Amino acid sequence: MKITEKSKSMCKIILPPNPTPREVFAAEELCAYIQKITGVDISKNINATNHIIIGDPSRNPEANKIISQSEFDSLVPGPEGFIIKASKNALLLAGSSNNENEQERGTVYAVYEFLERFLGCSLSAYSKSGVNAGEYVPKTSDITIKNGTEYVKSSADIPYRTAIVQYSTWVGDANHALNPQFIGWLAKNRYNRILTWWGVYEQYKENGMLSECEKRGILFSVGHHQSFNMLLPPYGNKYFKKEYAKTNPEFYRLLEDGSRYEVKDGDYSGQLVLCMRNEELIDEMAKNIISWSEQNPQVDIISLWPHDGKHEQCICEHCKNHSKSDNYSYFANQVAKKVSKFKPNLKIDRIAYLDLLDSEDEMLTDSVVINEAVWHETLRTAGKPDGSSFENSDFEKNALSWKKLGARVVYYDYLMGIYSSKQRWLPIADEIQAIAKRFCTLGIYGSGTQIEPFNLWNHIFNFFSFARTLYDTSLTIEDNLEKFCRIFGEGAPFVKEIILLGEKTADGQDTIARISRYVIENIDRKMVYELYEKALETATSSLCKNNIRLMRMVWHYSVLEVTNPRFTEKDMGAISTADDTNGELTYMHTFFDSFTSKNEGYGVAIPIQKKDIEFIADKWYSMD
Repeated sequence: MKITEKSKSMCKIILPPNPTPREVFAAEELCAYIQKITGVDISKNINATNHIIIGDPSRNPEANKIISQSEFDSLVPGPEGFIIKASKNALLLAGSSNNENEQERGTVYAVYEFLERFLGCSLSAYSKSGVNAGEYVPKTSDITIKNGTEYVKSSADIPYRTAIVQYSTWVGDANHALNPQFIGWLAKNRYNRILTWWGVYEQYKENGMLSECEKRGILFSVGHHQSFNMLLPPYGNKYFKKEYAKTNPEFYRLLEDGSRYEVKDGDYSGQLVLCMRNEELIDEMAKNIISWSEQNPQVDIISLWPHDGKHEQCICEHCKNHSKSDNYSYFANQVAKKVSKFKPNLKIDRIAYLDLLDSEDEMLTDSVVINEAVWHETLRTAGKPDGSSFENSDFEKNALSWKKLGARVVYYDYLMGIYSSKQRWLPIADEIQAIAKRFCTLGIYGSGTQIEPFNLWNHIFNFFSFARTLYDTSLTIEDNLEKFCRIFGEGAPFVKEIILLGEKTADGQDTIARISRYVIENIDRKMVYELYEKALETATSSLCKNNIRLMRMVWHYSVLEVTNPRFTEKDMGAISTADDTNGELTYMHTFFDSFTSKNEGYGVAIPIQKKDIEFIADKWYSMD
């Protein structure tokens, strides 16, 4: 079937009679990318005899000309599955329907898979708006799809694939210039939800990002360490005017001196600040969750997390005879039971970390999601390609103990490192692949990683491989490298070699907090620099050269930081302690940083203290 020929449209788009926002968006994305490839706007040719059909037979009657409903249901049971199928004069792009909270997301994925698998695009990167960097889109005047072309992904292998988006410590400013590129990148690379603070979610409603997520089928887990204040506000908020600190002081934990814990505005420390076994409080929390969810239908998980830290719990007669972990489980489970009676598809997320790890004997309702973080007594080691940092570890044993109690279990990981290492190159994608396969075998509901719009390039292959492999666990690291590295053009083989060299160097020798430093100190740095030179010399297009420059910048920043005598791993802040000796770090920060500079930047985080030192930029900073 001809889609374009000699720079002319040869087809038209056929949407369902009553298309959803996801189906409309899928068609718009297809038209936009075909126009980028060919220069042709196929949305204008309404009289063409060749058809691109969006939506399955239950949604679009035209799809029945290519596949029956029964055959479609058999091939694509879902959730989030899709089919790409071509006949002599029609192309079907259709995702599974009628799945819990799925929202035709599979149809959006069908378009992206078609663009990459059959048209040669790579949607693996983004950068500053208006610059020649990020995605790779080939150029041609003719697009023809052979009769009989077919690709089927029956369903998502792991249903929960979340980006944990925070922007900064506590509730950061979510009005970042890179938000549109970031939200688009998440959907293209199979992230299907965002877990975030209530304050970030509210900003998304104001700045338009919520609607951008909605048309892509991205759902939300909302609350984080802000959930107690959000749903039982001590001093009221726009949803709940009641000031619970005044009207219901007994809702807050009882202290040794007989007073009740006082929540300070903007402070999200204190851990279990509430009395976990107060039945009136549990009723009020459930009622408020139901009320809030009515106004926020895109949120299908409430992250009912306590405030952060490790603190004493309530010592009332109901709480004092139970552990903190048991009290928290009781609270989350009772709230979930009450909420599910009215909102059966709304889930309650109970975080398991620090001293809230232990599972109790009581069975949990299946609307409880246990979100196990890496914050055990020790952080997990990182980089083992066989996934053995997780397999049979205390992390896995703890997760499975919760699963036995009936909960859905998800994993909270840090694929950008933590503390001072969190912007530094961290090559652990091979481990990500193995852990994803392990999750599928064990029936783990899913996983999330902290990720921000401003540090994509710092950890780009980790972030790319993560959700892609959770969605399709048959993918190998070679599969992901092939698709990802298209953005480097002829320089791709050299960038692949660098990535694999880093992956080989990181082999579980240290924790996820420090493994990036180990890699920089032990890898053949001379070889890496030489490979980047070859990649830049070999690439022919400006876009590919610029992408190589951005990859190399993260590497070079990491080396400058780790080898700097003034840098200390004890730094837990956003800004690195590395000293800028020649002005190069300041130059990177000034012209490329998207994080602490508050500029749009290029999707790179270079968080350093600026110095007034002149630096003469070379070819590595001359973006074409």
